[in-house]
Amino acid sequence: MPWKVHPVPAAGAGRIVKMPLSRYEQRVLDEIETGIKADYPAFAAKLNLETADLYRRRQTVLAHGCLWLGLFMTLTGFGLVHDVLATGVLLILYGAGTLIFALVRMLQLRPSESVGQQRIRRSRGRGGAADLD
Repeated sequence: MPWKVHPVPAAGAGRIVKMPLSRYEQRVLDEIETGIKADYPAFAAKLNLETADLYRRRQTVLAHGCLWLGLFMTLTGFGLVHDVLATGVLLILYGAGTLIFALVRMLQLRPSESVGQQRIRRSRGRGGAADLD
């Protein structure tokens, strides 16, 4: 019987539980994967973990680069305001915009909570017994 690893929200955060799939479930999953690969090869190529990890790393580097660039531009603009007003103000504005872009990117890169974890948290708040231990 094949084993798939599914993160299960439990008392121990980050705990991973192995969950067996029946032969029927495994066959259906394989058919879905094969169908997607045959019908939408470009989309299927984006679904592997290496591609997602590479995209996330690139976005992280972009966000950090924009953070440092925006900080440098803003500080340089504050230094230039006394000498060349228009240039200093433009650098401050562009730097602030770059910093806001970097902040938005970093917030988008945060790992989001899965729907299952939100549902369990809500049911615990109502007094329901949703422990999966």
